[in-house]
Amino acid sequence: MRDLGRRLLIGLAVVAAAVMAIGYAFIAGRIATPIESDLGTFEVPDRNGAEAVLLADGRPAFIVGSEGDVIVVDARGRHAAGAPGRLVVWCEGGIFLDLVSGATYAADGVLMGGPAADGLVVHPVRTINGGAHFVVDGAGAAAGAAAGEPVALDCPMDRWVVHRPEAGEIFDPSVAADGEPPGWIWLEGRLRAEAGGAILCDGLDGACAAFAEVGGIDPAVIPSDERALIGSFIGRVREGVIVDLNFVPDPGGSS
Repeated sequence: MRDLGRRLLIGLAVVAAAVMAIGYAFIAGRIATPIESDLGTFEVPDRNGAEAVLLADGRPAFIVGSEGDVIVVDARGRHAAGAPGRLVVWCEGGIFLDLVSGATYAADGVLMGGPAADGLVVHPVRTINGGAHFVVDGAGAAAGAAAGEPVALDCPMDRWVVHRPEAGEIFDPSVAADGEPPGWIWLEGRLRAEAGGAILCDGLDGACAAFAEVGGIDPAVIPSDERALIGSFIGRVREGVIVDLNFVPDPGGSS
């Protein structure tokens, strides 16, 4: 009987160890491959049109209200790999526009025409609080493309909706690279190629006394003529390098 009890105790210990091992493996897997989380809760818009917002993790997006429905569209245009990123802008006529390439997208993110890799990323939403609010799902997907040419827009200045920083939110690139502020941040400068890489210079003129290195951009595709990317940007900093950099166009400017 004593041997039987000892064998039972050993068996229970082995089972417990196996369960713990599976649990730790599951936790490690969650850490190694994090599950997409919700990206914030917002009020359901009471009118048609688009609002420029930052989601819970700071990424720029548009909330589009249309006939009682809600669509959440990532504001980052779908450019080719290695090209500088940029945000799209919204015309109240119902079209998203990439002011750099001329690509146009429908209100639901579908690419309508022009040079772009795909449609905009759209996030699923679910309503709560009796339909007064909605939660943005982190698992977004590209909206796809429709055959066609870029849509000609005649959009007066007072009908553009764009992302803009609040007062005091803008960093000089070199300061951001040194300080590594968390999350998505606003930057101001001039993107240019330098010594085989991409840099974002402090200031808007031709001087580049201070700058930060930019990762993920092919310097060969950085424009240097009248299409030069000068002004506001949004991005993140990792180990002293600016990553996920996106130009924020000004419809009233020359970009």
